[in-house]
Amino acid sequence: MKIRSSLIVPVLAASILAPAAGSAAMNHSNKMNTTATHENSEHHHKGQREKDLMNVINQYATPDLKNQLTQDLTTHKNLESQLHKHGSFQKEEKQEKTNHKAVYEANKQEIMSIKQQIKDGKITKEEAHKKLDAIFGNHEGRDHDKDKDKFKGKENGERGIFKELKTAIQKKDKSAINAALEKFDQQLQKSNQELQKELTASK
Repeated sequence: MKIRSSLIVPVLAASILAPAAGSAAMNHSNKMNTTATHENSEHHHKGQREKDLMNVINQYATPDLKNQLTQDLTTHKNLESQLHKHGSFQKEEKQEKTNHKAVYEANKQEIMSIKQQIKDGKITKEEAHKKLDAIFGNHEGRDHDKDKDKFKGKENGERGIFKELKTAIQKKDKSAINAALEKFDQQLQKSNQELQKELTASK
């Protein structure tokens, strides 16, 4: 899905912070909730995460890396904004929200049960992700499966970087933090290239 190309920044920022128990289920159920209150809350949390990310960059990154990251993050934000304003993207996003909401409503009881199981410590977040992917994946087509596999590989690579960064921050190892931030910047540049391609293709 084209929408997923813009997720790298919030995903990184969320990974720096320790995720709360139940976030696996919430990530899926949040997609279903399209109320204004929810969207305002999402924007607030996304803004806070990006602020936390910038704090890490300002505190630990070398001057050159800080400049490069700031530039690439600004480019990412601009490309993301342009893509979001495009008619085809809005149509695609609206359709995805509608589809997800329908699946959520049809499986609400099972989803709530999964969230409760995480809360009770009966299953791990990884197990919850698999259960939720099964619910939502069963209602998508083959193109979704191919896209999901491609995205999952990329996401796993990013998570490795994020884990490395989080560990380095906990240890306050400036050298390791910079190494992880450099890897993140490489991923960010690739993400920007993909966003640019999507924007060009949608014109």
